[in-house]
Amino acid sequence: MSQNGLLHDLEGWGPDTCAEKLHTVLPKLIAGLSGDKDTRKQSAYFSAICKKFLAHVDINDVEVVVYADAMPKVCDVFDGCLTAISELLTQQSSTPSSQSSQGTKIKEGIIDHIQVIDELLGSLEQCVVHAVRTDHPRVLDSHSLVATSLHVIKGTFSHCKDSHESYGKVFPLVSESLSCLFKKAYSLQKVLMSLIDKLQLPSDSSEEDVTDMVAVCQGFHVIGCTVSGVDASLLVTTWKFLAKQLTKHKEVLKNHIDMAPLVRTLCSEVGSNCKYCVELAAKDATDRQNGCGDQKLYTRTLKICRFFMQCLMCLVKDYNGYLGSCIKEIFHIILEMQSLLPPSLSAPPLSSAAAEEMKATLLVGIEPMIQHLLDNRDFLQLVAARNKDLPSHHNFPLCLVQLIVMDLLPKCSDEQKDQWISPKIYPEDEPRDSILVSLFNTLKKCYTELTLPVYLPGVMCNGMPQRDVSLYEHVCTHLCGFAASLPARHFPVLETCLLGNVLGADLYCALAATDVWCFVARYGTAELCEQHVHLLTKLLCQLPNSCQHLQLHLLLRRLVPLMAEPHQEKFVQTYPPAQHPSLWVHLPPVAFVPKLRGKICAEGVSYATPVCQKWLGLQGRTLGTLPELHLALCVLCNMYSVSVRQTSPLQSSAPVLHTVSRLWDIISASGAGKHRVVEVVAIKLVELTGYLLGQLVPEDVIKVLSRLSQWLKTSPPQSVKLSITQLLGRAGRLSLPPSPQQTQLQELLAHLFSTLLQDNGWVVHHHALEAFSTFAEETPYESILPKCLQNESVKSRATDFIKGVPFSSSDVPPWNAETITQQQRRIEAFQEKRLADISSRLEKMESAPSVESPEQPSAKRVKKDTGSPTLTNGNSVHPKEEDFRTVTDSLKKDIGKLEEFSTCENPPEWYQEELKSLHQRLGLLLEDS
Repeated sequence: MSQNGLLHDLEGWGPDTCAEKLHTVLPKLIAGLSGDKDTRKQSAYFSAICKKFLAHVDINDVEVVVYADAMPKVCDVFDGCLTAISELLTQQSSTPSSQSSQGTKIKEGIIDHIQVIDELLGSLEQCVVHAVRTDHPRVLDSHSLVATSLHVIKGTFSHCKDSHESYGKVFPLVSESLSCLFKKAYSLQKVLMSLIDKLQLPSDSSEEDVTDMVAVCQGFHVIGCTVSGVDASLLVTTWKFLAKQLTKHKEVLKNHIDMAPLVRTLCSEVGSNCKYCVELAAKDATDRQNGCGDQKLYTRTLKICRFFMQCLMCLVKDYNGYLGSCIKEIFHIILEMQSLLPPSLSAPPLSSAAAEEMKATLLVGIEPMIQHLLDNRDFLQLVAARNKDLPSHHNFPLCLVQLIVMDLLPKCSDEQKDQWISPKIYPEDEPRDSILVSLFNTLKKCYTELTLPVYLPGVMCNGMPQRDVSLYEHVCTHLCGFAASLPARHFPVLETCLLGNVLGADLYCALAATDVWCFVARYGTAELCEQHVHLLTKLLCQLPNSCQHLQLHLLLRRLVPLMAEPHQEKFVQTYPPAQHPSLWVHLPPVAFVPKLRGKICAEGVSYATPVCQKWLGLQGRTLGTLPELHLALCVLCNMYSVSVRQTSPLQSSAPVLHTVSRLWDIISASGAGKHRVVEVVAIKLVELTGYLLGQLVPEDVIKVLSRLSQWLKTSPPQSVKLSITQLLGRAGRLSLPPSPQQTQLQELLAHLFSTLLQDNGWVVHHHALEAFSTFAEETPYESILPKCLQNESVKSRATDFIKGVPFSSSDVPPWNAETITQQQRRIEAFQEKRLADISSRLEKMESAPSVESPEQPSAKRVKKDTGSPTLTNGNSVHPKEEDFRTVTDSLKKDIGKLEEFSTCENPPEWYQEELKSLHQRLGLLLEDS
């Protein structure tokens, strides 16, 4: 009997006939799947198998009897149809006219092959439905059926997805047929998912069963990737089923399936949907509230994004430790999601409602996900890597991730804490830092977010409403909480990190480290606070130029008030002001208990006053003698600053007031622009005078104000002007009885204020406004206030300042993220240039040839006796050595006088030229010698 006759006869067979001739006819039909080259006949054979004979095969034997032989041939038929369609489409594109007989034949061939695929999908669905009807289907019984169904579904979806481009002009003719194909493939997928959902995979399953289930999961993953961007409902359905199977069989699958591709796809879906959702939310809120399509699309996209985020969380939780090489993608999607939403500066402008909704929907899963990744070495490396290659907009999200890690660590095991806080770096590992060091390094890159500042939800307190706090406060709060929970064995790591940042160049990191250190000292034991104070004090005393370590001094002056009273008494005894003056320059007496303040002030004044008097008594005052005077003035300023902080001012002794008066006769700010040491001395003298202004006699007050007026005429440095504004701010309480001195005082004050209020520097101008506001509130000489505001523009600004009206000007650049980012780049460029200059100088010093070879030391020189014409060994001296000595000694004295002139007086115009000429002549003498 021919194949055509067999198919014709089968149409009239009933169930009994089919059951009777099963073993003879079924092999012929299966053979026809590959023996006949006509795809329509091949489809008819497979349809006959499914409709007539499948029900009569025992369910336990169907795999061996039917599927094992038939299903591979069905795949060949399906692939042959797709290949044939592709070839026909190629021919169609080269055919001159689609209306020709050849073009019509090609179209008919394409439609025929689509119809064959349609029939194959229907027949496969019948097979799957038959398997689903069994009570307890087994994986082994459906091995070939499931594999073939997945192959056909993936191929159909892929073919339909690319059809618009591949079919070209033929697409309108077959679009309806392709739509039916897509629907049938979806229908087949649904029944296939029902079948797989019924399959059981116990822990003692065979290797073959586990392999089949792995293939099923991978197949559905490919389907999900195929339909992504085509049908959102189908995509969600596919991933929902896949996630369910991965969770259901996790104990069996986790040692066999490669989770990395699946997790990467999920991360990609989360990222793309989250970005699209943010774009929709950034549109006009009014249109979305009116119920337009955008609002519905936004809500739908947000639900889809939440679904993929939940799937990702679920897989990270269930397959923790088996995720493979996808940790980098998880890490980056966490950073990307946070960078897309407020308060990130890279986020688009969103309404507060949309922003809160998206954060509550999407970001809520980040912390649980990180919790499961804490013991993952790849995640640890990414978070705490020493050299992070991240885009700039990921620095702020990374800071938040590191804070989440620090919040979670107190509840972790000791082993996890050790990995994050005190990591052991093996030779094969990439360099990484402690989580503490890494957080501070990240904080350095968040300059813009710290400066604006960016606000985050604060910590909830009992009985208090939650408030938004700046990023700086947010970081400090979490750092303090982490320090409070830190085990004792990790405390040296904390101390080292804090000290390194206090001494570092970054201001925000130094301030944060200072705040955390004060928290530790405040809530720790009194002995711990005392130890820290003594440690820092010893460090300051040993460091060269310790007066420049302002951040360290700031930390010390904040820790001292936290000490117990006996410890403060011991500190004053150990470090008295007379023996450690540089320490007491920055350590105010008000930091100590009241009974110690008087003693500290008395000792400080007793030390500094004789030093100033000694300098005044020097015959040759040179620049080299000014540092000691500056230190003494700094100590006096610190001691007398108590009068500003206390109601009962420190009374000055007559020697102090007399010393200040004499210093005003000598010190001049004219040399401040040329010599930094003169500038700092002048500033400290003005500051000290401001503290003592109310105790000076009227003549000295007039002298001081006159000298200040003269200084301003010489255009002194900005720092000197600022010190003058501080003095003027304390001049409001000056009061003299009616006399010519009172008139002179008023004229001088009016001139000083008028000059400073018109200064072109905005810093000086602002401080002058502050000083004038304070002066106007306190002075009894209200008549001089109009004289201070002679300029109408200045008068308007001063009036607005006193009333609290904000200053506005079109000349001021906008204070936004872009401006601050540019500022940060300039700071970084300056620091890099400074480091480069230092490195260049060090290289030059190292490469410079030494005067004497280290291998051959020079002979020892015999000490000369200046009072004898001969050396101690009896050899005769140079015949004109006495003349040389006389000339050089005279030159030293003359240079000393020149230094004194440069410090205290305004030099003539020709003075600089003469000095340059003398400098050139001395240089020539050195070259000739």
